[in-house]
Amino acid sequence: MINPEQLKNDISFGLIEIGEGSEKLSSDFRYVFGDKLKLGETVGVGNGKERTAEIPEGKYDAYICCAYDRGDAVKILSESGLEYKKDYLFAEDLFSLLDDWKDRSIAFKAYTGKITDCLKALIFGYAAKNGKVLPEDAHRYVLTERHLPGSGSTAVRRLFHALYLIPALIDAFPQIFAKRNDYKDYDHICFLSVSDAVRFKYDHPDDADKVITVEELKAHTMASLYMRAVYFDTRQSSCSCDTPFNTLWIGKSGTTRICDCPDYLDISLGNIGVTDTSAVWNSPLAKIFRLSVINNTYTFCSRNLCGKLSADKEQTSLLERRKAAENVHPLVLNIANDYACNLHCPSCRKCIHAKNNENEEAEIGSCIDALFGSGWLEDADKLLVGGGGEAFLSPNYKRVIYGGSEKRKSIIIMTNGTLFTESEWEKLQGRYEHIGFMVSVDAATKETYEKVRCGGNFDVLMKNMDFLSGLRRENKVSSVKVIMIVQKSNYEEIPAFIRWAKSKGFDGVNLSHIRNWGTYEDREFYENVSMFDETGNMKPELAKVLADPVCTDEIVNMSWKM
Repeated sequence: MINPEQLKNDISFGLIEIGEGSEKLSSDFRYVFGDKLKLGETVGVGNGKERTAEIPEGKYDAYICCAYDRGDAVKILSESGLEYKKDYLFAEDLFSLLDDWKDRSIAFKAYTGKITDCLKALIFGYAAKNGKVLPEDAHRYVLTERHLPGSGSTAVRRLFHALYLIPALIDAFPQIFAKRNDYKDYDHICFLSVSDAVRFKYDHPDDADKVITVEELKAHTMASLYMRAVYFDTRQSSCSCDTPFNTLWIGKSGTTRICDCPDYLDISLGNIGVTDTSAVWNSPLAKIFRLSVINNTYTFCSRNLCGKLSADKEQTSLLERRKAAENVHPLVLNIANDYACNLHCPSCRKCIHAKNNENEEAEIGSCIDALFGSGWLEDADKLLVGGGGEAFLSPNYKRVIYGGSEKRKSIIIMTNGTLFTESEWEKLQGRYEHIGFMVSVDAATKETYEKVRCGGNFDVLMKNMDFLSGLRRENKVSSVKVIMIVQKSNYEEIPAFIRWAKSKGFDGVNLSHIRNWGTYEDREFYENVSMFDETGNMKPELAKVLADPVCTDEIVNMSWKM
């Protein structure tokens, strides 16, 4: 019998394709496992009725069968004298090889020592290590057909989590009675809280290389579930996107996405403030996500929110595979890990968050330390800095923007514009070959601005925008784009906003529909805030405004499907 554990030895495999679409399956398998297994040629055996090739005898130690219909494949191969698990395996039988941390010894810890935090660490850590899908897991509907409680009922969620408490306690029994701070018998020390992980690393340098978070644990123990999802997916799109091959988005606490927006691909690869940066970029999960682009399935991407996908008609036929260049490090770094801001816009947050607490500062600082240590800030073709907070308020963002001894290639600073002064420009100029700005303005009049950009000063903003306009006209900055988050409070000002941007000589106007980031109840959001309904359809009032000819100007970019 073929034992997956034996595959670590030098066993040679041939690939067998059976049935319609099996070419996709074998190509998917080869892309992910080509550097893990010794794979030979591929043999197509037909669709179950008519054979197109014979299976070579004695050429390989065993075969790997790629087929959507396992029953039909077993019948065909048994007629050829091949026995399942003796002469061949199905490709999905090997997906567990991607879960490369499941056999490691892991301690689950809450650095605070509080019993509630310890229990949370045990539950979430156990679930991640054993491939359990919790309600919090992004794209859980992709990973399982089993119904999971939604986010509406806290009581139900806690009950669901409690189901893992007993096995988690059994799994953690040796940890509970181990000597305090004695981790020599563990491969990893796993924390639910990133700030706990960071503090532990600083306080215990001898064990720092063992520290991980639940994010990393999921990435290394649940990859088989994600591989199964993309492998058997038949949805298709002719969208052309290379973002996962060149871009790393870094968000709050150092969590990562290989997309330029976490709403488009909302699954973390791990935390670069805790674990090695290259291990995150080159993780099995990262390769699986890139596979979904190569095979055109876009399994994990939001087809409603991403403009590239929503503008492209979904297909069911199996398309040709795409080619994309692999990069050893990100070419584009989107750094959005500091949420501190001098404004408190209702589209973004419920209250003022102008200063980070101690835990947040520890997490952000560790993340930025890792970025400087990796060399990525100098190696990247482009930096985008300031998402989530205000670039010119945050000492952390300023450390990235103004740091480094070498002249960097390109930066785009995302800002609300209220703090961008001539003194900031004096510190910035000359540090980059190209400097661009994306400024969130959201209004064409003072009255509307004060409604949607709470805490901002419209007159100060306009003065700063005049200064920025002058820099652009003198080509001291490479590009300036202004942003409007379209909502019921401002949609009527879209034409005036575009005309203002054109008069200032700006390069682009980005119109995005507002998203509910937990600041509104769903009913209130769709009735009184959003200009799109629950299904993503544009409301007629917005369509009427967009009929203005200026809205078709070449500088206008809309994030939604027209």
